[in-house]
Amino acid sequence: MFYAISGVAHMHKNNYMHRDIKPENFLVSKENGKYLIKLADFGQARNYKERTAAPLTSYVSTRWYRAPELVLYSENYSEKVDVWALGCIMSELYLGRGLFPGHSEMD
Repeated sequence: MFYAISGVAHMHKNNYMHRDIKPENFLVSKENGKYLIKLADFGQARNYKERTAAPLTSYVSTRWYRAPELVLYSENYSEKVDVWALGCIMSELYLGRGLFPGHSEMD
C-alpha cells in the first residue's frame, strides 16, 4: 500500500489527479525477487490546478471507489477523490471485501 500511496502522492505533487483509482489500475510484477507496483490507466487524469480548461466531469471513478462528492455529481472536487479511493482499497485489503459494494448508482 505504501508504494500505491507514493505513486498517487507523486501525481498530486505535480498537480494531477488520477480520478479512477481502483485495484485494477495498479500493475504488480516481480523483478529480481522484488515486487514492483505501477499506477496505470491515465485516461481520466486531469490537472487540477489548471481551471482554464472545461469544467470537471462529475461522472468519474469506479462506483465502489467513488468519493461522496462524486456520488452527489459535484463538478467541484479536488485530488482528494484519489485519497478516498485509496482508503477504500486499504479497507478492502483489510476486510477481504469491498467497503461500499453496489450494483447501481442507488446502491
